Amino acid sequence: MIKTTINKSAFPLLQATNAVSGISNGVVMIAIPWLVLDLTGSAAKAGLLAALSSIPGIFVSPIVGGLIDRFGRRAISMFSDVMSLVSVLMFVLINWVGDLTYIWILVVAVLGACFDPAGYTARKSLIPNAATASGVDVDTANGRHEGIFAIGWMVGPAIGAACIEFSGPMLAFGITAVMFGVATVCVWLMRVDDAHGKTVAHEDDGHERFLDSLKSGLRVLTTDKPLLSLTLSFVFLSGMYMPIDTVIFPTYFESINNPRALGSLFASLAAGMVIGSFSYGKLAARISTKTLLRLVVLISSLALFPMSFLPSTFIFVVLAFFAGLSWGPFNPLWNTVVQTRVQPELQGRVYGLQMSLLYAAPPLGQLIVGASVDHFGLQPTFVVLMSIFAATGVLIASLPVFRGL
Repeated sequence: MIKTTINKSAFPLLQATNAVSGISNGVVMIAIPWLVLDLTGSAAKAGLLAALSSIPGIFVSPIVGGLIDRFGRRAISMFSDVMSLVSVLMFVLINWVGDLTYIWILVVAVLGACFDPAGYTARKSLIPNAATASGVDVDTANGRHEGIFAIGWMVGPAIGAACIEFSGPMLAFGITAVMFGVATVCVWLMRVDDAHGKTVAHEDDGHERFLDSLKSGLRVLTTDKPLLSLTLSFVFLSGMYMPIDTVIFPTYFESINNPRALGSLFASLAAGMVIGSFSYGKLAARISTKTLLRLVVLISSLALFPMSFLPSTFIFVVLAFFAGLSWGPFNPLWNTVVQTRVQPELQGRVYGLQMSLLYAAPPLGQLIVGASVDHFGLQPTFVVLMSIFAATGVLIASLPVFRGL
């Protein structure tokens, strides 16, 4: 059980960390693909970079879940942010002392991707601790957490685009490093009852054996059919959507030399997610989980599909807003499902396994989409991809297993 020590600053500090992490992700999302496309002019190489950057998360995430439940959420969050700061500064350092080639970009991006899952998972696991300490309802906390992350993600691409226009991607990386430093300090200042693996005692030191802890997380996930189905559904949709963010959008807007439009699109998408996420608490009180999930999947598909016809920038931005608005409630819904169906001492490893699966899906899609854009063109690739995405969304919405949620 999570203790109820009152500390009003705990949740605000977590959200400060959450916001600057969102900003950092948004800046990097626009800066790295732009750097690769500017250097190579190849969508396939941009797709390869995105795919390789996803691979570490497949293997790191389950381990991170066990580490969180053993060493504590705060410790893992701070370690992740410090290492992310170092990896981002490597772009600046290598560019300063020598030639930042495509191979160097690959190496540094993959290195940085090794630490991203730890911070993201640790912050999710901290939500109940921080909310309880600050006296915030957990459903409300989930909505605020995802909404604030989306605010950061909304601001990040705008900052990244402005940096690229002003002096290039290196300024964007420098600002990102500062953000990771701020995130580290905020978590260090938090004072919460950080429940972790010591609540599950199988060894003399109060710890469960590490491999056994991972197996127990896998057992929880695979025996809960609605939770497993929710996870796999998100995996399939993520595998199709991430190539759009990391290959399709950057390739299109780089081809028309318009970083500001790319930043505006991501900012609009995030703005919609902010409103959708903050609305989750009220929606959850009025709509059943299964119905809300179906609405999220169907409406977001309807909003995304017209983008495949490459409309004007204004229409792109409007559609992105509605796509974000419809998808916004999903992440807090996902958090709530885990928190209500999984014991607190097991949540870190369950989140870790879920993140591992989420990282496993996009690489194949990114490689295929990048190669398809180079060989068949951007728009035909985009239309086919969105057709498959929409069909998958309809299938997920019709699955009877979600009645169990």
